[in-house]
Amino acid sequence: MAATVVLSIIGTLFAFMGFIIIKFRLARLIAGYDPNLVKNRAGLSTWMGKCAIGTGLSALVIALMNYLFLSTKSDLFSFVAFMVLSMISGVVALARAQKYYK
Repeated sequence: MAATVVLSIIGTLFAFMGFIIIKFRLARLIAGYDPNLVKNRAGLSTWMGKCAIGTGLSALVIALMNYLFLSTKSDLFSFVAFMVLSMISGVVALARAQKYYK
């Protein structure tokens, strides 16, 4: 049950931050952002915001699955699944973000 609450909070925060990054083009919220190295700030903001929203939605889906299929090992499975999906999301986000750098 703890995983459901924690992943719901994490998912909501990720989705909210992604929305803020897209809506207000706040590329400076992206870790490692250097305005001197970016050639398309709007594109980078949109891409990274979408990736953050995707990560947040995956956390919310995992939390829902954990809530619906509660068992003795569901918390462990939920956290491992979230870690794997967030790592994959991070790799994809960084690989595509190279398109927006000089």
